[in-house]
Amino acid sequence: MKLKIEYGEGFIDVNCEHPVDVRGMAGNPEAIPLPQGITDALKNPINSPSLLEIGRGKLESNPDARAVIVVSDNTRPVPYRGEQGIMRYIIRTLLEAGFSQPQITVIIGAGSHRNMEADEIELMLGLQESGLGEVNVTNHGYDNDDHLVYLGTTSRGSKVTVNRQYYEADLKIVTGLVESHFMAGASGGRKGICPGIVGIKTLKIFHGAKFLSSAKAADLVLAGNPLSDESLEVAQMAGCDFLVNTTLDADKRMTGVYAGDLVEAHRAAVQKIREYVVVPLPHRYDIVIIPAGFVGINHYQAGKAAIEAARAVKPGGKIIIVAKNTDTDPVGGRGYKQSLKLLAKYGKTEFLRMISDPQWQMIQEQWQVQMWSKVLTQIEREDNLIYCALEIPDAEYEHLPGVPGFQLLDPSEWQNLTDEEKITRITEAAIQRAIDSSRTSHPSIVLLKDGPYGIPEVAKNPL
Repeated sequence: MKLKIEYGEGFIDVNCEHPVDVRGMAGNPEAIPLPQGITDALKNPINSPSLLEIGRGKLESNPDARAVIVVSDNTRPVPYRGEQGIMRYIIRTLLEAGFSQPQITVIIGAGSHRNMEADEIELMLGLQESGLGEVNVTNHGYDNDDHLVYLGTTSRGSKVTVNRQYYEADLKIVTGLVESHFMAGASGGRKGICPGIVGIKTLKIFHGAKFLSSAKAADLVLAGNPLSDESLEVAQMAGCDFLVNTTLDADKRMTGVYAGDLVEAHRAAVQKIREYVVVPLPHRYDIVIIPAGFVGINHYQAGKAAIEAARAVKPGGKIIIVAKNTDTDPVGGRGYKQSLKLLAKYGKTEFLRMISDPQWQMIQEQWQVQMWSKVLTQIEREDNLIYCALEIPDAEYEHLPGVPGFQLLDPSEWQNLTDEEKITRITEAAIQRAIDSSRTSHPSIVLLKDGPYGIPEVAKNPL
């Protein structure tokens, strides 16, 4: 059969002689009319005055008031740009309220991710093409104490530092995408602030081993989820005047805009995605194939797909991830690489023991390696994971030990093929390798076509 697998902004057609069950999100939500759905949400928010009213009120109190808009970075498919994106309508509302463009600042709330370059920012936001180029744009510096302000300590002991420019602004707006999140339950809402614009010290507990080991640190779980609770407490300390969150379907069409109160608007968006993101499965499978999706710009981010695949695979089964790594570093940041080396040197059991020690000095991005350890525990053997990508096998990365799934290099005889042809051949070879090495002669195989955005849920009484 021929499998259609998401790859970058398109798809590849992969041949497989073995039967494959193709599964996707159960729901089929309607897309909202655009841009009407955006403007209506800004005018009629949830449990809040309209953005226009709030903006005018801030300027009445202080004609020199400054507005700050926190946005996600380009690892999230937030619909910011263009006539059907949210950014121009937020800014136009502020201009209508009386703010000048220089009074408005956009902060890239990337948490501990790398800074975005100017061309990447324009591609994501489209401010120049919208005639809004005088709006200030800045990257958040999570490790720059001069850019942070200390707010106190949370009930769980986190020392809260947050972006100073945001905290001192008169009007604070937070934007983002609400989708299932494999650690915090759901993205969006409070996560735009924590981890979006907090300092490295605040992440020590939030991204620490204890929180991530909680059974409630999982997809679509908010009640009792320590990451969600901590994130909300930090966000409320920092303050938020207006939230603008969106939801998308599997085809990246906008299914809702949820604006207004930080808590209530986010809660409504989470309720929306619960209706359709679950992928019902009759049983677990011997082999799970999954695309890394939009978020899988590097190996670090592709871990999100691995976590979802682990929910669908049998213990000791095999996972195949197909990724187009578009980031400037297809592996990930320095701390991620350092943590991968520790995983390779000591193994997952000792790695988890080390990072759980109260005296451990947290390494930035170690949390994603902790999540990879969960995946490796489920599949039991590291060679049961195959990571299909073209970008990592460069000579620059051949010295890196312990990159999970890093097995298939690009064969020399394929050098004259296009990238699409290469990744197709590599994926076909990976599937065949998984079948040939399976513990059964007729392995069950599933393609989770929606990648990390669909949440597998196995029937309580599996077939």
